[in-house]
Formats: sequence, C-alpha cells, structure tokens
Amino acid sequence: MGKPLRDFEFDERDLRLLHALQVRPRAPWTALSSIVGADAVTLARRWAVLHDTGLAWMTSYRGEGARSVGAVVEISCIPSTLAGIVNDLARERVVITIDQTAGSRDLVLCVLCASEAELTAFLLEKLPTFSGITSTRTHRIIRILTDARNWRLKSLHENDVRALERAVPPPHAGKSLVPDSVEEELTRILLIEGRASVSDLAQWLRISPARAKSALSNILSAQRVVVRLDIARTFSPWPVSVWYFLRVPPAKVDGVAAGLAGLDVARLVATTGGQYSLVLSVWLRRVEDMAALERQLGERLPYVEIEDRSIVLRTPKHMGKRLYPDGRRIV
Repeated sequence: MGKPLRDFEFDERDLRLLHALQVRPRAPWTALSSIVGADAVTLARRWAVLHDTGLAWMTSYRGEGARSVGAVVEISCIPSTLAGIVNDLARERVVITIDQTAGSRDLVLCVLCASEAELTAFLLEKLPTFSGITSTRTHRIIRILTDARNWRLKSLHENDVRALERAVPPPHAGKSLVPDSVEEELTRILLIEGRASVSDLAQWLRISPARAKSALSNILSAQRVVVRLDIARTFSPWPVSVWYFLRVPPAKVDGVAAGLAGLDVARLVATTGGQYSLVLSVWLRRVEDMAALERQLGERLPYVEIEDRSIVLRTPKHMGKRLYPDGRRIV
C-alpha cells in the first residue's frame, strides 16, 4: 500500500489547476499557464506530483455516444464476507465504481456494460455467484442528466473559465470517418491515458498526426469516450459523499431531474427504472450539510420524496480505478 498522506490539503494554485483541467481535461500546459498563474513547466511538474501520489488523475470512460448500458446496484451482505466481496467485485470490468456505505445497504455499485445482454448476464449469472451477498436491488439507468464531468471546484473566476473555453475550443467532428480498427485502439489508449498527446497517439496507432487528431476529435465530440478529471475526494474541500434515493410522481420526473442537475453539489443525477424514480450522488463539505441540502430540496423541489440516503464510508474503486483506503488512486 502507498504511504499514507497526513494532513495534506490542496493549496489554492492546485485547486486552480484542477479546476482548469475540469474545464478542459486535455488542454496543453501552455494554454493553462495564464489562467492558473504559473508557467507551463511548473504546471506540468505539479500535475506529475499530484498524479503520481494518487491525488488527481484523468478518468476516461465510454460516454453516451457509445450507447452503453448502466445500472446502480445496492448490495447487502454478511459482514464477515464484505472485504472479500469488495475485492472480487473490483476485479469485474463492468463494475466501474464501488462505494461502501452506511445505511440500508452495504455497497452501492455503478455498473457499465456494452449491451443489455452483458448487463443481464452480470446481474443474473455472475452476481449470484458471490458468496456472502444476502440481497441485491438493481436500478437500471434510463437517462443520466449530469455526472461528475460537470461538477466544478469553483476555484477559478467565471472570467477565467470563459477565457480558457475560448483559448481551447471543445473538439469538433472532422469530415473523415474513423476506421473501426483505429477507433477501437484509440479508445483503448484513451481509457488508459486520457491526456495522451496527439503525437504519441499517432505513434502508437501508426498513423499520421493529422489522422490521429481527426480520429481523436471525432471520438471525443461524439462522446463515444469521455475524458474528465477526478480527485481524491477525502483530501478535497468536499470530503463527504452521499447517495440519495428519490421518488417523484411520473409526470414530474423530468422537471425534478433537471432541477437536481443544477445543484452545485451534484455528481450524478439519473432517472431509473426500479423502486426509485431518481438516484442522486453528491459531495458535501460536512455531514451536517445533508440537513441543509434536504431542506433545499424540499423548498425548491416539493415533489421530491427522499426514500433513503447512504453516506459513503470508503470507495475501493472509482470509475474503473482502484483506490487506497484513504481515497487516493493506486498508481
């Protein structure tokens, strides 16, 4: 296990750098220099330190354009088997996130599959083989209104954000089609290294830089692959993670979901087919802030019924990356 970090806090420049990378995850250091307030070499070195200590990293995953199929799964199990179940689940490729929680369930899983058949096989054939699981409850995701790619640290002024967005435009699809073989290999690389340079991609794919850049733009603009920044939550200003399970009248679901997606603390808002209408994941500064959030929901979205909630105790796996018990990525 990596050496534990004690009393570490991101400084203001770290937070500005990380916020800038939330806005443009693949931006060159030269483009971030004036926004963050440090030269490109300094930024690259600081990113290397944060990355190599597991405090910040790039997460890449198949997005809406890949037509993936997802679910949130609640699991209860025999306490003595919990550690073994977590380790076994973490080896499953389709289980992208594992949260150990307090409350009415022991685990909350995020499962992402390439097809309905793959999801069904995992739920009906694979999951029952884990010894010690006493019950499961699956919520098939219908639509994701927002996820953590839209969550912000709020360390940059709005003017800085707009300047960065102008300096580094979002990717746009090119006119040339990407061969399936190239896209498949490019996707594999991006899922491992989201900030790989165009020149490196061209070398690894054995194509010209122009073709590599075009293929990259096509994949990212169509959201077949999403690249985003992630940070070690427990060391951030928002160390508390909570899952909410909500019920809403059918006619109000879309409006409520849109309202939830606008919350600054929202990390995931999804409509589901299951016992609950919506699932909501948030990051908070303190456990006590749950009361303020729930009061805010009651005032702004009166149709929401909070059926249950669970505080996250530990996250052994987050968006495909294994984490240490202290929340840092295992590098």
